[in-house]
Amino acid sequence: MNALKKKLEGNLNERLKLRETEHNKLLQRYQNVKKEIENQQNIERIKFENAFKGKLGSRPATGNQRSVMGSRMMGSKMNSMSKMGGSRGMGMAGNPASKPSHMM
Repeated sequence: MNALKKKLEGNLNERLKLRETEHNKLLQRYQNVKKEIENQQNIERIKFENAFKGKLGSRPATGNQRSVMGSRMMGSKMNSMSKMGGSRGMGMAGNPASKPSHMM
């Protein structure tokens, strides 16, 4: 009975070792593929940035930055207009139709 038990334990240990080595191989493969994809993305990003560097020279504010600055300026105009009694054609309380009143 002990011999059978030792044989079963030996088989189990062998399968566990095999499973662990397979797991390590898969993990290494995954890490290699991930690193390769990250490298390709970095190369593409660098090419993209270099392609636009020469065209733009010193870069002006991006579209997002311009829209933020514009919305701040528009907000200050709206506040000054509402203090002066509102404006015509802007709907109720001087709010544009595209913005709810709780957004102001």
